[in-house]
Amino acid sequence: MSAEFVKIIGVCVLSASVCVLLKSAAPSFALLTTLFVSVCVVGVCAAHFLPFLEFFRNLAEQTSFSPYISVLTKVCGIGILTRTACEICRDAGENAIASKAELAGKTAVLMCALPIIKNLFEQIKDFVN
Repeated sequence: MSAEFVKIIGVCVLSASVCVLLKSAAPSFALLTTLFVSVCVVGVCAAHFLPFLEFFRNLAEQTSFSPYISVLTKVCGIGILTRTACEICRDAGENAIASKAELAGKTAVLMCALPIIKNLFEQIKDFVN
């Protein structure tokens, strides 16, 4: 994993250098380069994320934490995708769209957490009664 991590970082640094050179000559190609490399890096990282998900899936099957682990993995995925999308938007100079993508990510996280929040309030209500 560490050798592949070094390769990923190398590709990112090389791509950033290419983007700096392209920005003055062909800004649209710089943005496409950023977008392409971002998608590729997220894809490679997602492949390395699968053992982590499998570990938590096995843990969920062995315990009563299944709904919580499911929400945790969804929230992690939403956070990673939202951050990547926001950074791409900011690289393109679209701060307003990046802000809206952040809002969408936060809304998605809240919607994922809603069943747990409902469950928590039901338990508090049962405890008080």
